[in-house]
Amino acid sequence: MMNEVEGLIQRVTTGDVDQSTVSQSASDHVSSMDQEQLTQHLQTAAGNANQQGEGDVAQQLLGLVGQHGGDPQALKESVISLISSNPQILRHFEPSFAKNILGNV
Repeated sequence: MMNEVEGLIQRVTTGDVDQSTVSQSASDHVSSMDQEQLTQHLQTAAGNANQQGEGDVAQQLLGLVGQHGGDPQALKESVISLISSNPQILRHFEPSFAKNILGNV
């Protein structure tokens, strides 16, 4: 499944898929999650980024949790914005999370 996710990310980064489509798909998926679920996904992605030597990405992901942990709507909006502007970040998330977003584009 990871190769499939990488292929989908590649399509987005090369412009084969419109960024507004990614944004809408991210919005649809993230908006349906509860805060605890989303926080878990962010923590997992941060751990994966750290293991891959991308501590700055890990800090960014954990920073969202720290900054918006008390405001579920703000957290969702921040995650949607982050994915929309930087879809490559999805490679750090669990494949099922990324596929739910990228599989719709």
